[in-house]
Amino acid sequence: MSRTTQRVEDYLTTIYRLEEALGEARVSDIARELRVSVATVSKVLEKLERKDLVKRTKYHNVTLTDKGRAIAEGIIAKHRIAELFLSKVLGFNEVEAHYYAHYMEHLPREIIDKMHELLGRPPTCPHGNPIPGFHVEEKLLKLVDVFEGAKCVIKRLLGELSLVLEFVKRHQVGIGTTMTILSKTSTSIKIAINGEELEIPRRVASLIMVSCN
Repeated sequence: MSRTTQRVEDYLTTIYRLEEALGEARVSDIARELRVSVATVSKVLEKLERKDLVKRTKYHNVTLTDKGRAIAEGIIAKHRIAELFLSKVLGFNEVEAHYYAHYMEHLPREIIDKMHELLGRPPTCPHGNPIPGFHVEEKLLKLVDVFEGAKCVIKRLLGELSLVLEFVKRHQVGIGTTMTILSKTSTSIKIAINGEELEIPRRVASLIMVSCN
């Protein structure tokens, strides 16, 4: 696969993840996720728009066209199945599985499907996000919306965005972590995990989905 093709796919999947996690994809967020300048993102988006893969809207937002979404969903599905294989079979943690899955998401679909079949065709990746093509119904709350005093378990890291993955890696929390909400401010949420306190920025907390007692 050419570098140009990979770059196009990276942009499409990044937009998909941002829409999944935030409800929208802004140029500044795309630049942050891909670690490039806003000017570079704008130039690439112009090319993608000419190919009918994305549509730029007001306020520097971007949406996928049907054509662009179909491509993104195919890659995201393979990526999340690869994450499952790396996690369940090879023993990598959630963050490592996400990193190495980037190298596997371009494998032929028949290989990825065999991996999925071997695992029993679970509907979600190790981060709790649904594999495109599978419907998941689970009543979850964003951590940012949970009331003080509630006891919760992390169930999903929205979109596997770098912001939340870097945070959980740094603080060694993740899917299945149990916490108690101690207090909330306009900028952060303070939680307790195994008797230790941790402060989570609200932007990160908005990307963490939990179930609560």
